[in-house]
Amino acid sequence: MKTVQDFIKEIESSETLKNELKSIKDKDALAEFLKKNDVSGTAEDYVKAVQAKAGAEGAISDDDAEAVAGGRWFLWW
Repeated sequence: MKTVQDFIKEIESSETLKNELKSIKDKDALAEFLKKNDVSGTAEDYVKAVQAKAGAEGAISDDDAEAVAGGRWFLWW
């Protein structure tokens, strides 16, 4: 199994994974996406890791923000 951090790095280098992530609209879909890609961690772990990465690196690109937002579902939970 991959860690959430390893999977984030994998997403950064894969247009296919970025496009799949962009289509995710809710927490359950994100959890299924992580499971399908053999990632150990929850949807919450993933969101926290992405937020921490963004905070550590400063501003993120529009593409990365869109991929993370996945329809901005995480803003309401």
